[in-house]
Amino acid sequence: MYHLSCGEIWGGIRNCDEDLGSVDLTLSLYSFASDGSRGGDIYYLSLCDHNLLTRMIVADVVGHGESVSEISTYIYDAIKTHINNVVCQDLLSELNCVALEKGMDALTTMVVAAFYKSDGNLYFANAGHPAALFKRWDETNWLQLKLPKGVRNSALGISDEAVDSQSTIQVKRGDCLLLYSDGLIEANNKDEELFGVKRLKNC
Repeated sequence: MYHLSCGEIWGGIRNCDEDLGSVDLTLSLYSFASDGSRGGDIYYLSLCDHNLLTRMIVADVVGHGESVSEISTYIYDAIKTHINNVVCQDLLSELNCVALEKGMDALTTMVVAAFYKSDGNLYFANAGHPAALFKRWDETNWLQLKLPKGVRNSALGISDEAVDSQSTIQVKRGDCLLLYSDGLIEANNKDEELFGVKRLKNC
């Protein structure tokens, strides 16, 4: 198992199946484009300079190829700038400005979650991305982590104000968090039925 170091940013766009460790967290990441090439999904994990804040990001870019690589670089740079900042929407606001400047090929959905060891909270924000799932260690049901009603939650690159809030949830040892892209829930079978969030919750 690979362990993140203080100040490290790990991830990108390559196909990956790996287990990692961070402060008080065990992380498993699986990313594989359906055609075996590089798709539009981007993932990053980071650990702050003080070994207290682990950030997890999954993003889905409308474009493919070079545009995805370019957006991946911008995401990396933004994470580096905000690596010690628990406020998720600051990072999203910066990336929204980049997406607006770059145009339609840079439209991106993103979910950001940050575990802060000092208070035991998970901070999360969403920009038009499928809501993360969360399950308590002593429960069987997965819950969708949604922002409060009325909060802007549009993809990056659509509006000057894509995200204006984040939410928190207290985390205990043994709790589970699942971040994913629409490639999972929109996968279909031979009858063209989508896998869907309901099936995902029952896995």
